Amino acid sequence: MIYIILAFLTGSMVILSLVINSRLAVKIGVLQGTLINYLVGLIFSILVLIFNYSRVDISLKLFSNIPLWFYFGGVIGVIVVSVNNIVIPKIPTIYSTLLIFIGQIFTGIIIDFILGDSISRGKIIGGLLILLGMMYNFYIDKKNLLVKIVDE
Repeated sequence: MIYIILAFLTGSMVILSLVINSRLAVKIGVLQGTLINYLVGLIFSILVLIFNYSRVDISLKLFSNIPLWFYFGGVIGVIVVSVNNIVIPKIPTIYSTLLIFIGQIFTGIIIDFILGDSISRGKIIGGLLILLGMMYNFYIDKKNLLVKIVDE
């Protein structure tokens, strides 16, 4: 049960982080906002390491044993934050959240397929239903906005 709660809290923090980062990017610029995000994250990570471990092993040997493609997580993270800094101020947060969620579902399905796991029909149908529901909601919002403009 604790892992379900932690996953829920993490999901909430991801969206909160993206909104905060996008607000920062609006004020100082997309790339500068991304840089600040990662500098603050680096400082926080260093502090967590210092206060949680008696000895931190940051040796070249440690880094040389890590496969090169593992480092792409950081590159992908910079791209994600930068793109979200552009997108989130342009569309409502609920749509950003749902689109991110749909992207995660379908990426998870693709990764499971590549790794040889079975693809659940329910996950595909669930992702499509969420996408259709979002598109319907977007259509209704747009229609209501047009009615509001005409009435004024």
